[in-house]
Amino acid sequence: MAVISNTCRRPSVSRLSHLLASSIQLQERSVGGFRELTTLTQRCRSGTQQQRQLGQNWGGTDQSFVSTAPKPCFKSDAKEQLVKLSSFNLIRRLTVMSGQPQKGFAEATNSAIPGLRRTAWDQQDLQVEYPKLDQDKTADVVIVGAGIAGLSVAYNLVRAGKKVIVLEARCRGAGQTGRTTAHLMPWYDDFYFEVERIHGIERARQVADSYMKCIDWVEQVVKDEGIDCHFARVDGHLFPHEEADEAYEKLKKEFEACKRLGVPVEMVDLKKDPAHGQIGIAIRFPGAGEFHPLMYLNGLAKAITKHGGQIFEQSAAFKIEGENVTTTDGHTVSAQALVLATNSPLNHNLLIHARQAADHSYVIGIKIPKGSVPKAEWWDTNDTYHYVRIEEKDGYDVLIVGGEDTSTGMKPTDYHDPYANLEKWAKSRWTAAADGEVVYKWTGQVFEPADLLHLIGLEPLEKGSSNQYIVTGDSGQGITGSSIAGILITDLILDKPNPWAEAYSPSRLLPIKTTTLQNVAEEATHTMQGFKDFIPMVGTDAVDIEDLKPYSGCVIQKGTGKMAVYRDGEGNIHQYSAVCPHMKCIVKWNPIDATFDCPCHGSIFDHTGRCINGPAKANLSPL
Repeated sequence: MAVISNTCRRPSVSRLSHLLASSIQLQERSVGGFRELTTLTQRCRSGTQQQRQLGQNWGGTDQSFVSTAPKPCFKSDAKEQLVKLSSFNLIRRLTVMSGQPQKGFAEATNSAIPGLRRTAWDQQDLQVEYPKLDQDKTADVVIVGAGIAGLSVAYNLVRAGKKVIVLEARCRGAGQTGRTTAHLMPWYDDFYFEVERIHGIERARQVADSYMKCIDWVEQVVKDEGIDCHFARVDGHLFPHEEADEAYEKLKKEFEACKRLGVPVEMVDLKKDPAHGQIGIAIRFPGAGEFHPLMYLNGLAKAITKHGGQIFEQSAAFKIEGENVTTTDGHTVSAQALVLATNSPLNHNLLIHARQAADHSYVIGIKIPKGSVPKAEWWDTNDTYHYVRIEEKDGYDVLIVGGEDTSTGMKPTDYHDPYANLEKWAKSRWTAAADGEVVYKWTGQVFEPADLLHLIGLEPLEKGSSNQYIVTGDSGQGITGSSIAGILITDLILDKPNPWAEAYSPSRLLPIKTTTLQNVAEEATHTMQGFKDFIPMVGTDAVDIEDLKPYSGCVIQKGTGKMAVYRDGEGNIHQYSAVCPHMKCIVKWNPIDATFDCPCHGSIFDHTGRCINGPAKANLSPL
């Protein structure tokens, strides 16, 4: 998925320049620690203008722009200079919350495990199955997070003979793994031709190789461990999102890029087969994969413990020092290596948080007659593309449709009705779904890296001083990216060469490309909003507590601070500090999911203030 704005479109250059100028004016009134923002943003703006003046096609290998552009904002030989880039994180979205809050969709009512939603995978039925950490322990490797990423790494390490401990704040699958649509894709959804343009053909080949081989790895694990998870090889299909020359040209460019990179593809015409959603011309990717993610995750967990690993649930990481992790209950796991596999790292490293943006992606499940649509995967070419697959149920099938992405932490009035839009789109294409009932609605969160590639490897600020590894920047392909991480991080810890290491290294330099600079600037503008909201009466909703409707929330001014308020179904008012405990940005009310979301780095809190998605490690403080 491409990095997107509140309106699901990339900002124009003129709009971007306006946002940058506005943020510079604001930061000049800020504390001295933010003063380098002006210089850095002007360098990116001048780079954008300079490339436009040079008339580059942004798609070739011409290096004339690089030779005349300002120096890169990242320097591998100076940690201080790297830290300066974190200033970019202060200028991403200049939005002011206003308007009446709306009723949201309630989460699953399992008070013991916050944040569960009713999904096609029955995330709402998850239960704690592994013990809580109740004493200090030692291990070769400690892994924080029991989703697909954490357990994929853990599985490979225990098979290699390592002593592994996994710590999970809630229970395995309670995070984004339980909200995925579980496409194992040989196609990179930011387009291979874009990866090739930004990073070069050799790195693009490494990415393509990793995407194909990780599907083979998952298939082998399922076979070796006898995991019953509905794993299947299916065909994937990329098709134009509209009947326009531009969309067909985009499809052609991707087809040619796949051929160059060695990705098996063929151009097909499915116009005569309405079961494929009346999509017509498409690129077919044979050998894609899919499964039931929570059944697979439970199978991985059992395999890990069978091979000697330990999993501790309800054991939230609170303090991290080097490779040692202390839980909220005060028990410490001391290890030789640490892996943060928590969707977004539980740290304050702006070198990571500044180069990725948090987005929400929405999913519906439509009940359709059994066998009416073939098992396959479909993706369109739109920037905020739609993605579709089938899940079989007893007596019927479910057409799972995702898309309609929005940025995390928008003001309440910016939300549209994503579920209605998805339903309309799907029913206009699949005749089998025309009269189908929508039986599932849920939301997932993805992190979009500025230069398109995942961030998997050694933590940049700890490189050379400790063995901390991170898995983030999934770009909406969390299952595929997490499986890649299972292979890559294991090789790094075992000190084995891996051909994908440089492509996904969190320490890699940001390419000097206009789109990359725009993405970084957008992320920085977004973060600036979180700090800007500290200004009295800025970032508040135009509503009084007395007027707040049941199941609704808002952010209001209280003295010199901001307060997050929620009214439950019985009319009771719940009040919390609106300050995100991660890096002190101001959260915003999300009327779709009934959550308070941080616009800076993507932390999410349920309507009772409990943290259900990091990088925050603590809940909102009750008032």
